[in-house]
Amino acid sequence: MNPIELAPYSSLHSCYRCGTEFRTGDGSKVCSACRAPKRRGLKALDPKLSFREKQVVELVSQAKLNKEIAYELHLTEGTVKEYLNRIFRKLGVSNRTALAVWAMRHLTSLTADPEECVA
Repeated sequence: MNPIELAPYSSLHSCYRCGTEFRTGDGSKVCSACRAPKRRGLKALDPKLSFREKQVVELVSQAKLNKEIAYELHLTEGTVKEYLNRIFRKLGVSNRTALAVWAMRHLTSLTADPEECVA
């Protein structure tokens, strides 16, 4: 039987970053993989990118559409397209799929620094 199945309800958590279920006695809401010091966040993106470009990369890697990115960042779709074109040039990729692959190869987490995730 899986140890997770035996865990009392109060000690069974689901990591809010990756969704992994885990047991803990310290009240943490983030699994050990997401707390590991080697984890890198948005700040670890290529330094050639502006803060806004990094935000766009993060949202593209979450499979968001341009319209969704525009809404979330309070931009027009045209502005999002311009950011994407700049990002493609800076990173040497040709499309959003290649950008998402680049992001996943260079980052293990795009959402936040581990310190921000621990409750």
